[in-house]
Formats: sequence, C-alpha cells, structure tokens
Amino acid sequence: MKIAIISDLHSNLEALTAVRDHALARNVGRFICLGDCVGYGADPAATLDLLLSLPGLVSVIGNNDEYVVAPGLGEFPNEWIRQSAEWTRRQLCKAHFDWLGSLTYLHVEDGVTYTHASAHDSNRWPYVTDVSQARACLKAAITDVVFIGHVHIPYVFEMAGHKGEITRHLAKAGDEVSFRAGSRYVVCVGSVGQPRDGDPRASYAIYDAGERSVRFERVSYDQHSAAGKIRNAGLASVFADRLYSAR
Repeated sequence: MKIAIISDLHSNLEALTAVRDHALARNVGRFICLGDCVGYGADPAATLDLLLSLPGLVSVIGNNDEYVVAPGLGEFPNEWIRQSAEWTRRQLCKAHFDWLGSLTYLHVEDGVTYTHASAHDSNRWPYVTDVSQARACLKAAITDVVFIGHVHIPYVFEMAGHKGEITRHLAKAGDEVSFRAGSRYVVCVGSVGQPRDGDPRASYAIYDAGERSVRFERVSYDQHSAAGKIRNAGLASVFADRLYSAR
C-alpha cells in the first residue's frame, strides 16, 4: 500500500487541499500526519476538518498542536507563536480539541515509527538536523525507519548498520529512497504548510510499504490566498511572508 506522509500543515487549507488531490491521484490508500496540524495559518478549523476526512488517517501530535490544547505544558518560543496559539484556540470547536488532545507523541506500525520531532525525547520536541541528533533518534527507536517532521526541510539520514556511519541527503522533488536491509533511516518529509528549504511548494512523501521505499513530492498551491488570510486575521506577517520565501 502507498501511504501519504504529511507534516506541519500549519492551518494552511490551500496547501493541504492541493496535497490531498495530488496524493489521491497517485493511488495513495491512506494518510499519516506527523503533527503541527494547526498554528501559523488562518484556517485551523477547516484544515482539521479536511485532515479528518482523509482515508485511513493516523496522526501524532506536534508542538504547535500542544500549544493549542495544552498551553501550560511549556513556554511559547516567541510572541508570534503565542499569539497564533491563542487565536487558533478561539477558532476550534470541542470536537477539534478532543481529537488533538487524543493524539500521542509516537505511532509505531509495520516496522516504522512515526513522530513529529524525534523518537528521542519526543515530548520535548528536539530537532534532528545533524548526525548526533539522528543517532539519538535511531538509538531511541525500536524500528529501523523513523519518519519525522518539525524541521520543515525534506531529507534522509541513513545509518549503515546499527552503529555505523550516518550520512545525510537533502531530498528534492521526485527523489526516491529504497530502504536497504541492514541500514536504518530517519526521514523528514518536510512541511505541507510552511516549507523552509527555499522551495515554497508544499512538501510531503509517499511511502510504499510493500516496496519499502519513499518518494518525495512537491505540490504548487495558491500561496496568495493563504497569505492574504493570515494578514487579514491579524496574525504575524512573518507567517505569510514565509509562504513565499520558504525560509
């Protein structure tokens, strides 16, 4: 089965709609979301409604989701995010809160771990951007493949053997990686709603569970509409600007 793995939607309805259509046209059978469904963008309720309609959906929680449903668990990184979380909270209904509050930090199935930030200290939201962080993630994981989001940049870390050298590969649209026996992998699928790798197109990945391979995808969407809604809502303009710069 082909599984669309999406992450960091950030209340971007236009981007999620485009990714859904793109994935279904490629015979994806189900969707797995790696969190940060809300935050930053101006369509939290509609984005969650669309997300919940996707076939076979499984999701984990992200830090921005937690800021909305459990704001007392930690400090906000900055004032923009605090404002976004408080605004988002006012847009959601009880069903949205109940669903977000039910999400776990990790989901494991069929030899694969799915989490927002890392299998290591998953509730503390560490970033996996270098070899040492990738090694910590793999050491904590009970599987040989870990899919993550959080960084907003698509890439693959591969460890040759359980204690071998780790290499990092930045992924572009159309890149495919086959998971080799004896190696272990951390795969960041990038961001649907707020890419940060200089490519403003929505980023996601298609995992072929039968072939044990992953393909990275990019999808164009209406950034002007999404950015205009952010500004009209009075949210921080940086969240709108990033839709164009992808930085």
